[in-house]
Amino acid sequence: MLDLGVGSGLVAAAVLETLPKARLVGVDFSVPMLELARERLRGFGARVDLVPGDLASVDRIELPDLPYRAAFSVQTLHHLSDAEKAAAMAWTAEVVEPGGLIVIIDRVRVCEELFHDWAVLWRRIDPGTPATYADHVEALAEAGDRPALLQDQLRWLENAGLEASCLHLYGNRAVLIGRKPVSVGGSAP
Repeated sequence: MLDLGVGSGLVAAAVLETLPKARLVGVDFSVPMLELARERLRGFGARVDLVPGDLASVDRIELPDLPYRAAFSVQTLHHLSDAEKAAAMAWTAEVVEPGGLIVIIDRVRVCEELFHDWAVLWRRIDPGTPATYADHVEALAEAGDRPALLQDQLRWLENAGLEASCLHLYGNRAVLIGRKPVSVGGSAP
């Protein structure tokens, strides 16, 4: 498995506990986060490799030469530009084996034309929802967030040659999946 944006290793630990035969490679650009992950994942021994790498420059990431049957990214890609997101999705699609699964859990952008409708509903969940679209955009910028439209993210997965779908959408958070087609005569893992 490939964890794109392993951070402190919290999600990686849950995956490794759930799948006791899995091996995981975690990528992150933050050295302090990789150190936190190294400490958290120490008990998994040789089942874990942590690799420094920036998803904004996927062509520079050096992964161990392993068969990657799955890749996931949790709350990471929204920090990238749209071009970088598309490139990261295409790179990940190249890295996973035929039949491999990609799961992305991340923010999606609410467009200005629909902001009011979204905000009316979302305020019931989060009373701190910004009052205007301009306030919303400013809050995203302050946090370094650059979410993309759901439709764009699905298109980037499809352009990377994956069968893609949104499994779950909750406000401005989505669970997207993409599966790499199996070669003729093959089967999914």
